[in-house]
Amino acid sequence: MISVSALHSISGGVYVLTFVVLLLRTRSVPDRLRRYCHLLLLVVGLGGATSFLAAAGLGGVAVGGQTVLLPTFVNDVVAYSVLWFVTAMLAGVSRRMLAVVTALPFVQVVAFQFGTPMGGLIALVSTVVVIGGHLVVAYLFVGPVWRTAQALPDERRLLHWKSRNLLLFLIGMLIAFAFLSLTGLFTTFGGNVLNQYIALLIRVGFAGFLFANIDALDATDGRDETGDDHSPAEFGRSAPSGAD
Repeated sequence: MISVSALHSISGGVYVLTFVVLLLRTRSVPDRLRRYCHLLLLVVGLGGATSFLAAAGLGGVAVGGQTVLLPTFVNDVVAYSVLWFVTAMLAGVSRRMLAVVTALPFVQVVAFQFGTPMGGLIALVSTVVVIGGHLVVAYLFVGPVWRTAQALPDERRLLHWKSRNLLLFLIGMLIAFAFLSLTGLFTTFGGNVLNQYIALLIRVGFAGFLFANIDALDATDGRDETGDDHSPAEFGRSAPSGAD
């Protein structure tokens, strides 16, 4: 049976290979669009670095009788915050909204990694934070963020819509798996394999999707991508029926 360290090493190899491929692809991307590429390269590159650190067993701390790997914690905090940040950027939302949708995943990861292992009331509150946080993120992206995106060109708005739905589904699947794993539903080996698979799917899958559709970001209508919260795009438009 493959060890946990070997699984982390295999994941690290996939991240490194993906990073190299995406880095080469970035060279052909116009300078004005490379900030998106750089953020995704950060997510993939960090995934590789922390996977190798986890494979070496470095950075483990005891929390509530369980071991939390600090490299994995840092990887999750950065990855999920950045991916939601990028998705919100695609919609051209305000800086205040960007800050909110970036902070929520950070709080969720902290609550799950350091709260749920504690048991009792702390674990219960942490569970509410994780699940409730995802529901709040979903509301923001289906509501205010989507209304802001209505002012964008069709091609770019569609890219945001697909990115949002993909990330909502993948993160929702991750949360469901994470809590099911706490119940002992999976074997240690099966749980580790699924955990690595879902983590790769979110980071590599999302990065690959956006790189494949990077040309859609060239569509522009002259709006600044971080406009005023009080713009008509956010408060004066509604999502078309059935769009969500």
